[in-house]
Amino acid sequence: MLPNPKDPNGYTKEEILVICRERKIHHMTFWKAFGINTCMIKKDGTLIYYQCDVESALYSLKSKDGVAHLWD
Repeated sequence: MLPNPKDPNGYTKEEILVICRERKIHHMTFWKAFGINTCMIKKDGTLIYYQCDVESALYSLKSKDGVAHLWD
């Protein structure tokens, strides 16, 4: 099960790197599976990646924490 993101809208890059490390997924493999997705930029410049997109990338990597999502 994925940890809850600190931001209600999704995960930061640092949180994604922790998720990858815990699941023994190389971060470049994850980002390739993640592809090009929309994200939000907070006022402080932090990028937030939507949870559904992170779950979809993990699903494509056959991670047990991955979830297939329909187009949002």
